[in-house]
Amino acid sequence: MFKLVLLSDLKNMNPALKNRIKELAGSKPFKLAYIPSRTDKERWYFEKARPELTSWGVTDFFYFDVDQEFEESQLDEFKSCDGIFLSGGNTYLLLKNLQEKNIVTYIKEMVQEGKTLIGVSAGSIIMSKSIKIAGFHDQNEVQLCELNGLGLVDFEFMPHWNREKHQLDELLEYSLLQEESIFTCRDGDGIVIDGEKIEFYGEIKEIRKGELL
Repeated sequence: MFKLVLLSDLKNMNPALKNRIKELAGSKPFKLAYIPSRTDKERWYFEKARPELTSWGVTDFFYFDVDQEFEESQLDEFKSCDGIFLSGGNTYLLLKNLQEKNIVTYIKEMVQEGKTLIGVSAGSIIMSKSIKIAGFHDQNEVQLCELNGLGLVDFEFMPHWNREKHQLDELLEYSLLQEESIFTCRDGDGIVIDGEKIEFYGEIKEIRKGELL
């Protein structure tokens, strides 16, 4: 059973959403694999996120760089973690790193095993079949051609909607060419998938075939 959490931002999180993530983590010790979108030698973004992640019930962390500091010898520890956190950042770079190190395969296997996968912004966009929607936020600075995502959800995810509503007309036009629905998500809100159940926390809107539903 899939256990997925798609977030827009870690700031000012919806209290019900935070409690739901705690439920997914459970009461036992929970080791989270933290995957940054790019190498952060000072671990600045990780240390900034750590207090929030700890508040979810995470008791231990494994920092797993899939960019410049990647070490194949760390894969066993990565696979032993209870959950995975995909950070925000440039979606194209994050996906490129996951593809080149074959981490996509391991993430899918871990999710199939019932381990929790949490994404923020870029980390959530990547859960879809394609990351084409990332073009609304990011530059394809790595010239990535293979835009297939993890394919774990049957919709596209548009984060930071409280900041990006000016793109509504463009997003409606984009949706006309897509088969999947698009869910817009404000910072602090999110989507939880637990098995076959999808749960919306906060102001989640659906866009499909040119219509805001």
